[in-house]
Amino acid sequence: MQFQWFWVSMKLFVYEHITSGALINESLPTSLAHEGNNMLLALINDLFQLPNLELIILRDARLIPLPDVTNYHQCHTVHTAEDFDHYYALALNDADAMLPIAPETDNTLSKVQQSVLDNNKQLLASPPATSKLCSDKYRCYQYLHTHNVASPQTCLADNWSHQTMSSTTGYIVKPRDGAGCVDTLFFPYTSTLEMWLAKQSTALDTLIVQPYIEGHHISLNLLCSDNDCMVLAINEQHIKMKNDQLFFAGSTVNGVSENQLNFSDASELATQVHQAITGLWGFVGIDLIVSKNAILVIDINPRLTSSYVGLANSLTHNPTELLFSMMEHNKLPLTTPLQRRPVEVRL
Repeated sequence: MQFQWFWVSMKLFVYEHITSGALINESLPTSLAHEGNNMLLALINDLFQLPNLELIILRDARLIPLPDVTNYHQCHTVHTAEDFDHYYALALNDADAMLPIAPETDNTLSKVQQSVLDNNKQLLASPPATSKLCSDKYRCYQYLHTHNVASPQTCLADNWSHQTMSSTTGYIVKPRDGAGCVDTLFFPYTSTLEMWLAKQSTALDTLIVQPYIEGHHISLNLLCSDNDCMVLAINEQHIKMKNDQLFFAGSTVNGVSENQLNFSDASELATQVHQAITGLWGFVGIDLIVSKNAILVIDINPRLTSSYVGLANSLTHNPTELLFSMMEHNKLPLTTPLQRRPVEVRL
C-alpha cells in the first residue's frame, strides 16, 4: 500500500546514481552519465511543475551544476566519497520519499531501494525483490517462461555446451545483470561464438547467450499501480551495430506505427508482464522485439528509462502528475487514452 501525501508538503529525494557522486572515485562512464543526466533533468523539470514538493538532489562535482534549483530545493554537491556518504545519509534522513534511477548492474538499483526501506521512507518504485528478479536476466527469463510470457531462449554461457540452442541468424552474448546494450556482443555463427567463449577468463556464469532475433526493437513506458498498469508510450528503439557490438542510440517516443505494434496488443502484453512479475510499481520500462511471428520480452526495467526524456512532450501531459495522482487515489489516473505524438530522444 502506498501512502497518500501528494496534496501535503513532501520532501522528495530524487536520486540518479551515475550523476550523484556515487562514482566520485572512478571515471564517469560517458554514455551512462549522459543518459542518466538527461533522465534526471527531464524528471526534475516535471517535478518542478508540481505543488508542495521540495526536491533533494545529489550532484557529482565534475558535472555542470543543475539549472533552476532554487531556494525551494536542495542540491548537495559531492566532491569526495566522504561527501557522498554524508549527503546520501542526510538526504534519506530529511526526505519523506525517494524516487531512484540506477543501473541494475551489481544489484545497484535494488541496494538503493533497500536503503530507502531500511530508513522507513516511502519508495516511489518497485520493491528490491522485484528489481533483483528483473535485474537477473537468466532468472527473469526462467520466470517469464514459467508464466507463459514469450521471451527469447536464454542460457548461461557456462552451460552452452549442454544446451540445444540453434540459430540461423546468429547469437547475442551479454552480461547477466547488464543495463541496456552495454557489452552486448553479436556472433554470426555458432563456431565464432564457441571460439570466443573458449578464450574468456571472465566467469561465464555472469554472461547469457540468446539467439539473435530479427525484428523491430520496441520499448514500452508503463505506469504501474499495485493492481494494474497503463501504457504511456510505445517507442521505436534505435539499435546500431558496430564491430559486432550493439549500441543504443536513442528512441522515438510514441513513434511506433500501428502495423508494428498496436496499442491494444501492447496493453495486453504489459498486463501479462505486470501479472507475472509481482511488485512492479511506478515507472517501468519493457524492451521488446517484434518479429514476424511473435512479440518477445527482452528486458524488464523496474525504473525510469531513457525514453522518459521525451515522455512529457510526447504525451503533452506531465508523467509525474500521473504518478502522484495514482498515489493519491491508489488507482491508475486515467480511463481514456492519452494523446500521443512522436518525439525523438537521441544519445
